[in-house]
Amino acid sequence: MEKTLGPVICLKRLLQSSAATVLRSFCVLIAVATASAQTLQLNPADMLKGSGIGQAQPATASVAPATATAAPEAPPAAASGLPAPATAPDATVPASPQKVAQGYLYVEPYQARFEAMFDAERFLRWLNPLKELPAELDAAAQKAACEAAHKQVQDWCHLSANGTRVEGAFLGVSVIKGKPGATLPMKADETLPLNQALFGLMWEFPTPPGPDEVIAEWHGFFEEISTMPIRVFFGSKSETLEVSRVLPKASWKSQGRLPLPTPLAKVPQIVVVPGTKVPLASIIWGLGGLLFFIFVRIHERHLPGGSLPFLCAWILGAVLSWPLLNISFGGGAEIPTVTEKKEAEKILTPLLRNVYRAFDYRNESEIYDVLARSVDGELLRKLYLETIQALTLEGREGTRVTISEFSADVMGVEPLKSGPGFVSDCQWTAMGTVGHWGHSHTRVNRYNAKVTISPVENAWKLTALDVTEARRL
Repeated sequence: MEKTLGPVICLKRLLQSSAATVLRSFCVLIAVATASAQTLQLNPADMLKGSGIGQAQPATASVAPATATAAPEAPPAAASGLPAPATAPDATVPASPQKVAQGYLYVEPYQARFEAMFDAERFLRWLNPLKELPAELDAAAQKAACEAAHKQVQDWCHLSANGTRVEGAFLGVSVIKGKPGATLPMKADETLPLNQALFGLMWEFPTPPGPDEVIAEWHGFFEEISTMPIRVFFGSKSETLEVSRVLPKASWKSQGRLPLPTPLAKVPQIVVVPGTKVPLASIIWGLGGLLFFIFVRIHERHLPGGSLPFLCAWILGAVLSWPLLNISFGGGAEIPTVTEKKEAEKILTPLLRNVYRAFDYRNESEIYDVLARSVDGELLRKLYLETIQALTLEGREGTRVTISEFSADVMGVEPLKSGPGFVSDCQWTAMGTVGHWGHSHTRVNRYNAKVTISPVENAWKLTALDVTEARRL
């Protein structure tokens, strides 16, 4: 019997053991789920109450795990209505110096200007590796650094236009406040933190009115600077090039995109009536030959060589002497009397506009030549100096504003008492832009003046100018 029921009893015991194991596992799962549910329902107040913070609590092994488990699962303070705990402020860390190596190429009619900017930390470290870098740059330190760098950096940049290398001028080193494309004006003797200072270098090169190709060559690589982007500005457009230690040249091609210089405005001409020319030399020759012929006939003598050769020589002499000693009678310039504002404005506006057009040129002799078409006398030199000062940005050589818009209004006009011409009370406004350190500056100047216009060599010109008010808008 025992042999017969043995397998059945073993199977029964196996089933009972498995059922007990499954029951214990199920109970464990229920306990874990219940514990998790209770943990998830704890709010921050319960957690603090059970954490023992601020109160005496007996050491029990079961509390620590519960607290440790509840901490990561705690819901945000907003859910419980309690304010979020304040975050401890970080310690103040000084801003790290900006690393800057940026070039700018401005291509204009008759001129190209190259500018380069570097962060002060690397520039000063290159300039004097053994000297400790200061935290700030005062006016004396700025001046000393610029003077020390001047001779060492002036050969860093070269330029070619249309395949021909042009000789430029190094305009100097300056300390700049701000960042590339967003520089800020500096006060006199202003001290700059080192991490806010930049060093700027500037070159100026004469070019043809509309160069087809401009090649910039750069040799100013120092420290870890091995490449430098160059932003090329031409007219209202721009594009980016790059130079490096391996390829130090960057080529820009116009492809008809560079605006040509604006032509001079047309000034109303003074009508000149040609006079009657009298060939005095031919008349004297003819009268002399006629008197000689009469003398020979009266004295009944023969002409030397006969009558025909004498007549031919007489006519030939009259023809050859025709261009000599021509005297003009009558004619001359018909100078109108200007009394109306509209008439004065037609003459005054192009003359003043051409004064600004003269400064589109960069060579002093060319500026004077164009300026002399509109200005005469002592006013020529005076107007040259005053205009070039008004168009130069912040006294920086090379940053000359190009006038793009001009308008003039005549408020009054009266004839000139001392001779032909007129005197006009007028107001004019000139607006222009100039690119510098990666961004453009707009300048608007307005003037009120009494202007004297007179005919000089049969052309209207400015002969006197008395500015009563000058404003920068």
